[in-house]
Amino acid sequence: MVEILVALVISLFLLGGVVQVYIGNKASYSFTDAIGRIQENGRFAMETMAQDLRMAGFFGCATFDPDDTENIINNLNVDSPDYNPALHDFLAGGIITGSDGDGLNGSDSITVRGAKPTQVNVHPPYNVSSSAMLHVTATASIQPDDIVMVSNCRGADIFQVTNKTNSTNASQNAIVHNTGAPTAGTPGNYNPDSCKGGGGSAHCLSQTYGSDAAMFEMQTVTYSIQAGASAPALWRSENGNDIELVDGVEEMQILYGLDTDGDNFPNQYVTIDNVPDTFDIMSIRLMLLLRSDSDFLAEDNQTYTFNGATVTPADRRLRQIFTTTIALRNRLGG
Repeated sequence: MVEILVALVISLFLLGGVVQVYIGNKASYSFTDAIGRIQENGRFAMETMAQDLRMAGFFGCATFDPDDTENIINNLNVDSPDYNPALHDFLAGGIITGSDGDGLNGSDSITVRGAKPTQVNVHPPYNVSSSAMLHVTATASIQPDDIVMVSNCRGADIFQVTNKTNSTNASQNAIVHNTGAPTAGTPGNYNPDSCKGGGGSAHCLSQTYGSDAAMFEMQTVTYSIQAGASAPALWRSENGNDIELVDGVEEMQILYGLDTDGDNFPNQYVTIDNVPDTFDIMSIRLMLLLRSDSDFLAEDNQTYTFNGATVTPADRRLRQIFTTTIALRNRLGG
């Protein structure tokens, strides 16, 4: 009996050691996994935002001047009830707008407008400006209802694609831009009286586009912090379509690099409320605060300093700060 009791005691000690090792390994794994997820989420968030933000104000080869936009024609139907200036006005709406501290947890938001980086080239036949068809490199990305821009170094036209057909050349598509809206709920194109055909279906562009022209998809992209499915999250809205991009993003703060001495390079960083003219913005400084999904990973409450404020949260989640500065390619040094 004594031997059995001794064996039981020894077994309890051994079992306790095994349990202790298991608990320690589980805690170590949970900690390492949470750090890895935070770092991957932060990297993905920064790279995705940087790709969109650095393209702000991109209009192909056409020069954009907010004080003189006559070389870039907005052909969308501004009188349509489905025309939303916040989404469809790429000129007067401003290439960069934002808010200061009115989002979740006092976060900022930012909206940028311009063309996407991917282009398709214009090919012959180079139809006259009153034609409702442009021949471009075959592409699956441009579809009916898309807002696009055709651009050369003399100017650009923005319009909505009403149809996409096969060209006589198998390597090309014909992009159609008739008047009216292809789908209910979209602004469509207007039909100016000066367009050939009068009140017909023709929709004119401002010029004939040749081999020096390219077509781009247009985008209005907004980033903000909102409540996600399970935690605060970074949200991305493209042309009014909202998606939860990265969860666990607790706060976002944004500073804008201004050129105040006319050398086309930033020398001062301020909040959006202190930007006198958004055309002076040369770069954007992003600060994101990310947290772990699980609580009780840190031994104590984790104190951190973010945007100049030192905070000790009530939970024991892990947190990490990510900061980057993004140069606006279409403004910096130009």
